[in-house]
Amino acid sequence: MKKKRSLLRDSNGNIIPSKEMVLKVDRMLKNLDGLASPASILQGCPEAPGIVLEKSIVTPLDRESKNYKKIVKEYEKIRPQFLAALASHPVGKSLSLLAVGKEGLELMKKGKVPKKNLGTILDEDGIRRNAIAFYNVKRLRQSRLETIQDSYNCHHIIQKSVLSKNHPSPNDPSNLVLVQTFKSNNNQMNPHHFWHAIFLHPQINGNTQTPQPFYAVRPLFPIYPPIQKPIHSVEQLRKELKILDPQATLPLSWENKIVAFSRLIGEQPYQIDQKYRKAIKLFQKIHSKENKEPSKNLHIRNLAAKEASCFAKDWLPAGAIINGIKLPSNHKPKFILPIIKSENKMKWEVASSRFYTKDNELKNQALYR
Repeated sequence: MKKKRSLLRDSNGNIIPSKEMVLKVDRMLKNLDGLASPASILQGCPEAPGIVLEKSIVTPLDRESKNYKKIVKEYEKIRPQFLAALASHPVGKSLSLLAVGKEGLELMKKGKVPKKNLGTILDEDGIRRNAIAFYNVKRLRQSRLETIQDSYNCHHIIQKSVLSKNHPSPNDPSNLVLVQTFKSNNNQMNPHHFWHAIFLHPQINGNTQTPQPFYAVRPLFPIYPPIQKPIHSVEQLRKELKILDPQATLPLSWENKIVAFSRLIGEQPYQIDQKYRKAIKLFQKIHSKENKEPSKNLHIRNLAAKEASCFAKDWLPAGAIINGIKLPSNHKPKFILPIIKSENKMKWEVASSRFYTKDNELKNQALYR
């Protein structure tokens, strides 16, 4: 056992998370497990599967303030431990294997975010196959050879750039999720920046440290998306998991939720609709080197929020604030997502979306066959 950069590591270089972090991750997984049923996931929106909106009152922070810089510094310190604790937890390990594979799990153990596996590639059916084999049979598209480095990132449910009345510490594991952030192929597999660009940035842009209602995106899985290929049944899930690790298992509740997620999105891996891509790219420019200068940064922030505002209205409920304007009480979003209030109970809105159903036959479908 050796100490490296103030973190305890074993002989393989894997981080040994603190007891406190292990307990926090365990509590986070248990809370997530109780947050939604497989049936409620199956009733969701295929365009944003396996997520709910979490309502809170927040106050945006000045990014130059000591408070914000302290939060960022704390986050950089705890992130490696969070990843290692998630990877070492019995349930977290199995969920990690299904979401990011063996290579991703090994990186998490070392406190690093998983990278896109360059040795394999996702076929059109969502199954991961060897990239060289694709090339040999001329099925590998040129766009799949892009050199952009794709990785996962830790996402704050309640952003670290705001103070929340209900979340005293934005860096607590209960407020973190590991999410796919693949910028290649025009962000089609980048739910992380989809959430920021469409849901989050338009809500707080232009707010000068005034408390406001805020609807955060909360995934119902600790790693998102939870799978990289279709999972049609619990039996298939168990078989896939045994291939990855013969000792790995999952509680039935998690198995059913993963199957429900897979059935909701269909036969393909989850992808971001093309209509959101321009707004996502504008959001990404906020953090580019050429827009670091304050006046340029403010301009691109306003531009990104304006581009995303019409989409934000499709997703956010009445009372939400978009670009400083409160949505009226008679506003009906196009897509209906469950809203979690402070007591962590879901409030299912009256459906107006074609993606939402209360079909009892679907709701009571046996997911584990």
